[in-house]
Amino acid sequence: MKIRIMNKLLFALVFIFGINLSAQERVIVTLNVFQPLPEVSFAAFLTNPFLESTPRILQVIMVPQDRMVIVQGSILWRKVDESSFNELLSYTTKPFTSRNFYNDDFSSIDGIEIEESNSNEDLLQENLRQGKPTGTYKIIIKVFDSNMEFQSDATEDLDFLNPAQTLSIIQPSAEDQLDVAGILLTWTDVLGVADFIVKANIRSSKLESLEEALQKGNPIVDNASVGTKTSVNLREILDRELVGGEEIVVQVRGVVPGPGGPTIIYSDIINFYLNSSGSPVVDKGVEDFETLIITVIDDMKQQGEGESEAAERLQNLLSDLQNGNINFNDIRIKFEGGRQLTYAEFQEILDYLRRNPDVLTNLLYEAN
Repeated sequence: MKIRIMNKLLFALVFIFGINLSAQERVIVTLNVFQPLPEVSFAAFLTNPFLESTPRILQVIMVPQDRMVIVQGSILWRKVDESSFNELLSYTTKPFTSRNFYNDDFSSIDGIEIEESNSNEDLLQENLRQGKPTGTYKIIIKVFDSNMEFQSDATEDLDFLNPAQTLSIIQPSAEDQLDVAGILLTWTDVLGVADFIVKANIRSSKLESLEEALQKGNPIVDNASVGTKTSVNLREILDRELVGGEEIVVQVRGVVPGPGGPTIIYSDIINFYLNSSGSPVVDKGVEDFETLIITVIDDMKQQGEGESEAAERLQNLLSDLQNGNINFNDIRIKFEGGRQLTYAEFQEILDYLRRNPDVLTNLLYEAN
């Protein structure tokens, strides 16, 4: 009888101990959302929440670490004046060791990979068209062990029920047809903005979203700072020349200084088209550049360098320009320190060289 009682007692202790041990081994997850949120760039977070290029919105904290886990996450959206949430996106990771990470370094951490993901493209595009977050966003993180046994979860609601000041592009209007020679960009003023920044790019395919077109490489206006002005002629801030017939996307953002760092306010991204008849401006730039190359080649010949490798490369560049193999969009002109000239700067240099041809002593270029 005593042996039976001892066995039962031992079994009970082991059972209780086992439960406590299991509880201690659970991986507990918490979310640390950074306030104040970078309002409109939150829309970029929604599109690709765990890429390095997205805004840092939150930190995922796991305790204990170095346990094998699987994470399921989702972002839900409830529109203003609506009662229910709709799922914007969801994902499930492959197994990885528990650790702390920020949303913008998730995909760059060795060992963390997405197994599958789903998104509601219509709702995402609706968010991006608004240009700023509105309503309530619910972020949900669930942690499982490698056998898909539930460990813990964390939820944060992010409210944007009363969005702050908005920044809107007044002109051009979306889908406008404009001449290359003069594109006036104007936008609303926002109290407290210390600097407005303009970014523009070419949309080469209807399959690209406006956001994708704006963010791809080699923009035509690469984050040009215009101070507190609320209008600018786009030609004054170009980093490369425009060509008639292209579709352009543009966005303005305002920088509002604050004690915790600057707040960024974004306009909607708008698109417009360039009339094909506007191309003489481009042709004039190419013509001036061809004249400059011819002048340099002639000078090299007079100095006995006409057969040099540099002269040959300049002659090939001239031939490509004249034959249409290279257009002005393919040309990058840089200062010695590496900074790329804007088209406006290049035109100023050409005008100066036309007036003072003797100051040009050499011209080099590199073919990529």
